[in-house]
Formats: sequence, structure tokens, C-alpha cells
Amino acid sequence: MFLVNTLFFLFISFVFFLNPGLLILRLSKVKKIGFEEILISFVFGLCLYNLSSLLFHNLGVPHILLAFVIIANIILLKQGPLVTKIPTANKKTYILFAILILGIIGQLLVISPSGIKNKQGDMVFYSSNGHDGAWHIAIMNEVQKKFPLQNPSYAGEKLTNYHFLSDIAPSDINLFFKLNKTDLYFRFFPLLYSILLGLLAYFLGKIISKSVNGGLWSVFFTYFAGSFGYIVTLIREGKISGESLFWSSQVQSVSGNPPQAFALTIILAILISIQKYGKDKKIIWLLMLTAMATSLSLIKIYAFIVLVLSLGFLSLYQIIKRKNYKYLIATIIIGVLSFSIYFLSTSNPMESKSFLIFEPWWYIRTMVVEPSRLNLLDWELRRQTYLYERNFLRVIQIEFQSFIIFLIGNLGTRIIAIYWLIKERKKIFLNQLYINLIIIILISLTFPLFFIQKGVAGNTIQTFQYVLLITGILAGVSTAKIMEKIKTKILKIFLAILIIVVSMPTQVALIYEFYSKPPIAKISIGEIEALNFLKEKTSKDSIILTPLYNQYSKFKNQSTPKIWAWFDSSYIAAFSERKTFFSDFEQMDIMGYDINKRRKIVQEILMSPNIDLFKNLLIENKIDYLYIPRELKDEIKLYPEVLKKVFENSEVEIWQLRT
Repeated sequence: MFLVNTLFFLFISFVFFLNPGLLILRLSKVKKIGFEEILISFVFGLCLYNLSSLLFHNLGVPHILLAFVIIANIILLKQGPLVTKIPTANKKTYILFAILILGIIGQLLVISPSGIKNKQGDMVFYSSNGHDGAWHIAIMNEVQKKFPLQNPSYAGEKLTNYHFLSDIAPSDINLFFKLNKTDLYFRFFPLLYSILLGLLAYFLGKIISKSVNGGLWSVFFTYFAGSFGYIVTLIREGKISGESLFWSSQVQSVSGNPPQAFALTIILAILISIQKYGKDKKIIWLLMLTAMATSLSLIKIYAFIVLVLSLGFLSLYQIIKRKNYKYLIATIIIGVLSFSIYFLSTSNPMESKSFLIFEPWWYIRTMVVEPSRLNLLDWELRRQTYLYERNFLRVIQIEFQSFIIFLIGNLGTRIIAIYWLIKERKKIFLNQLYINLIIIILISLTFPLFFIQKGVAGNTIQTFQYVLLITGILAGVSTAKIMEKIKTKILKIFLAILIIVVSMPTQVALIYEFYSKPPIAKISIGEIEALNFLKEKTSKDSIILTPLYNQYSKFKNQSTPKIWAWFDSSYIAAFSERKTFFSDFEQMDIMGYDINKRRKIVQEILMSPNIDLFKNLLIENKIDYLYIPRELKDEIKLYPEVLKKVFENSEVEIWQLRT
């Protein structure tokens, strides 16, 4: 059944995303539509779908979009066959398929085991998926209700300071076709993003290198190249590990963050669109670029910032060198559309708070001193001593060395990209694609060097993944160019094996770490029963109160703790499809909600000294149900006189406020 659902999802993706995108491209009279154009149309179509669905959801008529999709497919069929001749497969085609299949499997292994029930009937999660996945599924629930979106984990408040566009398509497919939300988030969309990522990397590498080999190596570096963290762990601990030891997660593990994976595919599609526009000057490429870039503002704000800044610099260059204002116009339109969409989809946008903190060199400083990273405390003490002595040359030396370690450590074998930079240095400013590649690298590298994020400081390092993505493709191009210069076949084979062996250890170790340990959290079968009760037997507007998360809980030390003991998440909102009064404090803090206010109210309710205060607080805060794991019942105070027990099993009690 799972295989059937997967194939059905891929069919839906073609009908809903690819075909409408292709229709617009064909109506624009583009002369040649090959695989590159098809891929751009796919990403563009997915972005266009999300933006259109956002509009129709705001109007309260999401199902109308189905009619537009059907009409678009009918018109496309009337246009005649897209491909009249299927290219003949050759040896390199099979190599590409092999790399793609292995790369896609590797990426899916990072996320797809989460959200699956084990033999005991418990739903298990690996890594941070129990937190992030629950939050996105909770957002999918809200998309199906009403706009502006309500916050599923902070009941009574609208969703603000969050970029939710990537959750619209999964929510709609669940709404229209009843495909499981956990499958959509943990398996189906990661599969789609991984396929698009690999193919786009191949074609961008092929475009830059003007060779198939450049494309093949670009796919390899995209899927398999890791950091040099394993060198540190091998020397220090005698084991291979350290995927993010230098801070940045690698591109392979991006599948664990589906919105980020979507953002990477959009960036690659935009880069190829820039190349297409530079070649044939057709406005359709700028229009597609505009739609895709606008989508980024509601998918990954860091990707949007990087892209808009890079387009801004490219616009200035085009104006100065060629008196071409079209990129500037496109950039302005992107800015206006993004602000307008954000304004319409967010409650009180003027009250949005800054999520950035100016903290120069934070990542490098923590990389050097943290015991879990380099643990070079002596190095930091020397730096502070030189500062005290005003020996600034020595300070600069240490800071530069730290930066080089940060850069090369994260890049790993992608450092080979320097070959392309040196070789093409005279051509870079003659090619608008090359200009944009360099600008994206510089902005994505500079941004985390100066800013951290409120709530979760390390989130801004996500921008470094754009450095890894682009340098990975350039490393693939460089490798192909170097191979061309080597005439001896044995030497070519040796170099290829060396690059593969040196590139992959952290990525192989990442998969091993996932499966050498038990799942990090679970929703027990008893809790699943309780959550289903809430979903099926309570009003959709019900508000659920849960005990506060306790990071020192004795229940946290189990091999696979229950999800409420592991970390504070939105799992109740996700799987009951009901809002919680207060949960997922970390996400709420990032978005700027007053977590201390809600935390205090929950404490007052669950530790209330008298029945009147208990009841009044529940009524004032419009709380309908209390969801109490049995292990926590002794830690709180309930008043059965004003409550009615409506559900209980060996895991959970659910109490309803008497009316």
C-alpha cells in the first residue's frame, strides 16, 4: 500500500505542479523545452501552486484550485506531445541514475524512518524530527481550517513571524486525497525534493562545465560530500563522526528539514533560469524567477535574504555595465510581492519582531572552545591574552586561522572548487550566472559570521548550506576539468577513488549514528489512542491544556523516552488536530510570543491552591480539556468537582471542564 501511495503522490505532483508550470512555459513560445526547462517548470509549478493556494485559502475557497489544475492539464494535453523522441540511454546515463538513486536513498534515510509505528504500535522519531515534524504537521492542520492561520501551540493567537508556505501543498494533498500527513512530511515531499535537488545539481554542473562529467561530479558532491569533521573525531576519539562539528550541517542531511530542502531546489532552479535568460532574453525566465523568489519569502527567510541581496548586486552590475534594468525591476517586484503576501498572511505584521542578534564571530568562537567541537580552550586563552597585551597582529593571526579552519572544515573536499575560481577568474564578471554564484557564496558565508538567531542561536548557520550547495557544484565542475587534464587512466581512477573516499566518511557515519541507536523519542500506542479520541470526539475549536515540559524529568533517561519527556513539541496539536494552550516553548520563543506569560498561567492552573481559582483560570483562558500523561498526574493538582474524566487508559487521562 505504501508503494502505491508513493506512486500516486508522484502522479499528483506531475498533475498539480509540473504540468501547470509546463503550460505557462509552452504558452510563452519557448522554442526548445528539454529536461532543464522541465525541471525549472516543476519547481516553478510547485511555487505557483503554493502561492495560488495561499490566495484561495485566504478567500475561503481552496477547492477552486482543483478546477484550475484540471483546466491547465486539459490545455496542456491539447498542446500536443512535449517530447517527440526519447534520448537514447548510454553509460553515463546509467551512472547518473546510480548516483541519483544512492543519493536519494541516503537523504531519505535521514528523515523517512520517523513517524513510523514500530512492532509495539508506538510512533517513533529520530533526531529532531519529533519536534520539527510535529510542528509542521500542526501547521498543516491549521492550513485546512481558516486564514489568517492560528497558532496551534499558543491557542487564541494568530500565527506570526513564521514562514509556512511549504506546508500548504502537503496540507492540500491531505485535504483532497487523504494521503497521510506523516507520509507527506517525512517521506513523500522529501523524496520529491531530493529528486529535484539531484537533477538540478546535475544540469547546473553540466551548464557550467559544458560537459556531462561536470554534471555527474556535481551530483556526487551534492549528495555525498561531507565535512572534515571526521578527521577531528578520528584523531580525538578513534571513530568517524562529526558531520556538523564545524557547525554547518551538510547538504545530504538537509532532507531532515524539508522547507530547507525545498529552498535549495528553488535556488538551483533560479540560477538555471538566470542562465536561460542570459542566453535567449525571454521574459518568461524572469517571471518564473520572480515567482520562485517570492515563494522563498514564505518558505525560508534566510534563503530569501541571500537571494534578494544577490539579485540586488546583479541588478546593479547589469545597470552599470549594460544599462539593463530588467533585473532591478524583477527584484523590486519580488520585494513588493513578498511584503504584500506577508502583510496579508500575517496578523499585525507591523508588530513583527527582529529575530536576529548581531554577534560577530560567534560560530567560530564556539567552534574553537566547545568541548563537543574543537575544544581548543588554550587557543582562546591565547587570543584573550594577546587582546589584553594589545598585540593585534597575533589576534588577527589567530582569528584568521580559526576562520580558515571553519571554512575548510565545513567545505571538506568542496575546497576543490577553488580550482574553478582560479581558472575562470577572468570570465566571472562577464557571465551573469557566474556573478550570481559568487555573490550567493559571499553573502551566505558572511551572514552567519555576524548574526545569530533569537531563541535558537545556531539557526543562522543554515545560510552556510547555500555555500556548500554552490561550492559542491563548482567542486564537481573543477573535478571534471582536472580529470580532463589527466591523460593516464590509472591516475584518473586513483584520483576519483581518493575524492570519493575522502568526501564520504561523515555522511556514512551520519547514517550509522541514526541506526546504531534507538529512536530518540516515541508517541506510545496509548497516547496515540488518546490523541485519536481528541481528534474524533471533541470540537475542532477545543483548546487543550498540557503539563509544562520538565527538562530534568526522570522519565527523560529512558532509551527511547516518550515524546513529552524528551522535549517540548507540538505533537498534541499535530496528532489530535486541536490547539494546545501552550506547548513547544522553543518555537514560540523564536517567533516572539510571550512564553513566560503562558508558562505562568499553566503553573497557576496546575498548582492552583483552591478550586475557584482553578476553575476561573480555565474559563478565562477558554481551556476545554486537560491532557495528562499518567506519569505526571502526581505532580499536578486537579479538582474533579469541576472536571469530568472523558478518557483514560494506561498512558493518559483526559479531563473536560464541566459546563
